[in-house]
Amino acid sequence: MSQVAATVPIQGLGRELVQNLFVALRSAQLYDPRNDTLRAAAERFARTLEELQLVDHCARLEVGGDLILVNDVRIRSELRSYSVHANLLRFFREMGIGGFEWETAPDVGEAARFVSVVGRMELEDEDDDPVFRLRQRLVDEGLGGTRVLEPREEEADALLDDPDKRRRAEKTYRHTVAVTRQLMESLRAGHTLRLTRVRRAVQSIVDQVFDDESLLVGLTNLRDYDEPTFTHSVNVCIFAVSLGQRIGLSRLELYELGMCGLLHDLGKVDVARDVLLKSEALTDDEWEAMQRHPAYGVWRIMAGRTKGRVPAREMLAAFEHHLNVDLSGYPAIRYPRKLSLYSRIVAICDSFDAGTTPRVYKTDPITPAEMLQALERWKGVRYDPILIKAFVSLLGIYPPGCVALLDTQEIGVVLAVDSDPRNINRPRVKIVVDSEGLHIDGPIVSLAERTPAGDFARTVIKVLEPERYGIDSARYFLAG
Repeated sequence: MSQVAATVPIQGLGRELVQNLFVALRSAQLYDPRNDTLRAAAERFARTLEELQLVDHCARLEVGGDLILVNDVRIRSELRSYSVHANLLRFFREMGIGGFEWETAPDVGEAARFVSVVGRMELEDEDDDPVFRLRQRLVDEGLGGTRVLEPREEEADALLDDPDKRRRAEKTYRHTVAVTRQLMESLRAGHTLRLTRVRRAVQSIVDQVFDDESLLVGLTNLRDYDEPTFTHSVNVCIFAVSLGQRIGLSRLELYELGMCGLLHDLGKVDVARDVLLKSEALTDDEWEAMQRHPAYGVWRIMAGRTKGRVPAREMLAAFEHHLNVDLSGYPAIRYPRKLSLYSRIVAICDSFDAGTTPRVYKTDPITPAEMLQALERWKGVRYDPILIKAFVSLLGIYPPGCVALLDTQEIGVVLAVDSDPRNINRPRVKIVVDSEGLHIDGPIVSLAERTPAGDFARTVIKVLEPERYGIDSARYFLAG
């Protein structure tokens, strides 16, 4: 079992702990510790701590920057739990504490007293040493077995700057591109479809997304391969798995979705290379040949199926990814139908990557931010509006890899979206050009940071074309 797979129970219990702690704290601000509503919330909170102790023999919740960690595992917020995640982070920041560690799971009465002490502390005046004050309050309540942790503000930047994480992400990306290249070239040479290595590569992507999808998403900006079809298939896989994780799909569903993303353009092996690599507009005959690739893909996937399994989801995604939700697009269909969820996800990811990739047929590349705006304009006609909302929440207004001019006259490369949905237009950026126009190895900063006067320290005023400024945004996601 991989290390990431071993963290899956902690992910689930971690999400429960975040949810139940937040609800219990809010209840404590409204009710007396003996109130039935508060005690019910405290019981759920205590039960989660008990399960966490049984599974991992410890129970610790920490916050650092924009992250929540349970037993050292980063807890990734889903779309439906975004507000809880963000509000708990804000609660801890306002309290001036870094988290808690429970030596033993509390009973219901102890849990109710704990959340009452902590929840009501938020309502009091600021203190020079909130950690010490809270520790004393807990001791006074007979809860000395709960440790109050100091804030760890460096955690978010450390995650983005962890060379080991970057190395694993880069290795996963480059290996999957190599596997995809081998698969397609083997098919072009007339060999049978073999998916064993592809399945392993997709599983590695799922593992990496659970670990930290922002690094893999950043690597989709790599442009050092000679045929974009290979990297495009891998990029669509990464975007699809990341979006699926955001909307709460299970690990098995993410694997199936990843296979759909990686194989969606398999039919292009039956389209002439000069058509695939053509940078100008296609002729009518070339466009007609290109429009056949969804049907070719279905045939290829069906021909390579293993005994006893019909890869229906992969076949549907290959066939439907150029059909719009209003059923326009191609290939033409005779009867009304509802597109599959995986097809609707793949369609969004396919369009986003194709629109932002150089040398892809039919269109000049545009910036990721401009492409997101285009997807927004087409929601409800071409794309599922709910999935578009989730995709924007995944990438932010300024997706990873965007190059932005700031109001300080600095230039930054966007590394990750802020975890607070209210800061969707205020990502974390790496400063690469200073206010004098000099290229530098600058700091990673959050555009949500404010000055002592309460104003934002930096704000994006314009998205730039990186090539015009000699900036290779992908290099900032590489291990070194």
